[in-house]
Amino acid sequence: MMLCNGVSQVASIAQLAGVDAYGLITMIVEAARTVRRNQETCQLLARRVKMIGDLLQQLESTQLMQHTETRNPVEQLEETLQRTYVVITSCQGSSYLRSCFIGGKQADQLHQVQNEIAFYLQLFPLVGFVDTSRTWSRLLHRAHPLGTEGTMDELHAVHPSEHHNNRTEAFKAIHLEDPGTPPCAKSDEEQKTSQAMNMEEIVNLIGVAKGAELPYFSFSQILAATDNLSLRNLLGNGVFGCTYKGKLPDGLDIAVKRLSTSSHQGLSEFRAEIEVIPNLRHKNIISLLGFCVQGKEKILVYEYMSNNSLAAVISDESKRKLLNWSKRLQIIKGIADGLVYLHLHSQMGIVHRDLKPSNVLLDTELNVKISDFGLAKKLAPDAIAEDIVCGTYGYADPEYATTGMLSQKADVYSFGIVVLEIICGNNPWFYMVKAKKGSSPGSLPDHARKYRKRPRKLVDPLLSASKSERAQIAECVKVALLCVHCRPECRPGMSEVVVMLCSVGSGRSSPAYCCH
Repeated sequence: MMLCNGVSQVASIAQLAGVDAYGLITMIVEAARTVRRNQETCQLLARRVKMIGDLLQQLESTQLMQHTETRNPVEQLEETLQRTYVVITSCQGSSYLRSCFIGGKQADQLHQVQNEIAFYLQLFPLVGFVDTSRTWSRLLHRAHPLGTEGTMDELHAVHPSEHHNNRTEAFKAIHLEDPGTPPCAKSDEEQKTSQAMNMEEIVNLIGVAKGAELPYFSFSQILAATDNLSLRNLLGNGVFGCTYKGKLPDGLDIAVKRLSTSSHQGLSEFRAEIEVIPNLRHKNIISLLGFCVQGKEKILVYEYMSNNSLAAVISDESKRKLLNWSKRLQIIKGIADGLVYLHLHSQMGIVHRDLKPSNVLLDTELNVKISDFGLAKKLAPDAIAEDIVCGTYGYADPEYATTGMLSQKADVYSFGIVVLEIICGNNPWFYMVKAKKGSSPGSLPDHARKYRKRPRKLVDPLLSASKSERAQIAECVKVALLCVHCRPECRPGMSEVVVMLCSVGSGRSSPAYCCH
């Protein structure tokens, strides 16, 4: 181990090369004792770093570190400890040294290493828990259907203090399984084992979040921000879970999305969000501010949108009445711009797969933010892939729903439905119900095709429009009907849609579009 002479001097990362994690931890603890500034923060960091050292010793005694998927998130620990040591030693020197070595950003650097240390404190216990889960799963699968006393002794040896009283019951549970009969519902013990194995996925997604440089929030911070997840702060709920309004100590309003424990796809959607959104930078895409994984809690923290969702506005007549054509056109163009970015200009090429008004959020100026990327799929432009059908009935592309063949044109179809809903003021199910009663031609696209030349039958009665605005509405209906064409190859791409929408209200004629 390299010894540090004169811990009061500011260190550099290069000087710390070759020092292992345990050496760095010792140096951090020693350096924290002699800081002159930010004493409380530095000493708290030192205590947490020492806890990491204790956890690291336990972790290295497990076999889990042999697995690449759980070893990778830990490999950057030494780099984090190096930065922590540099920041702490910078709190020892004079103002001159501080300005030379950290350029007046000491507080920001302290905050950054605090977040990283919190990440490892969260990660290590989960990794250890996964190791126990792996052992249980391996031994249960290796056991003979009738079980043997030797097998049960080995199982018991994993955690003798926890399982001593359940030893006989576990033995009986194993031999009840009959390989010749269909599998029955999982027992409580099997469900617990399955839940434990899900913790490995949690470890992985925490690593994904750290790789995306997402800030980490503790559950206590979430509770403080939302007044203990008070119902007064509830913004809405869906398949994923509930969303609450919150406020950070600096006054920033946030939206807190809490995964429901009963959500079947929740964990995969959670991972998709933290993999996709941090890589997206566009004015019409929601910003993910951070995440929390603690115990059973899995939470995403977003920027707060004061006007909630487009669905909430459309479903409320008093709000919809205030939505004049200019604002509706602004929303339509904002959604189109966001989709063009996802399809063509993001680093990955993203198909949203669940575009609908409830996933279109609005800020104070009714600017659009596309949200909810839990079903998003990475797909190159013009590519077609066979995939499991996901989405929302009424908005999902019927061709994709029937064949499972996914392309960007699935989002184009959903966009067309959303445009028609903005113009008509009713969701797709409204027309499906009317169709069953015989008072409607069928789906929302069928309704639009039938009444496209009779705007009074088509346009939202709460929308008062001038003659020129009615012409713009007719142009938007044409665009929407192109988007919902039954054949995906005959739908325009979103870049072509944007060009057509740019001509609306400009005095220029809309460019002609031909089926490719």
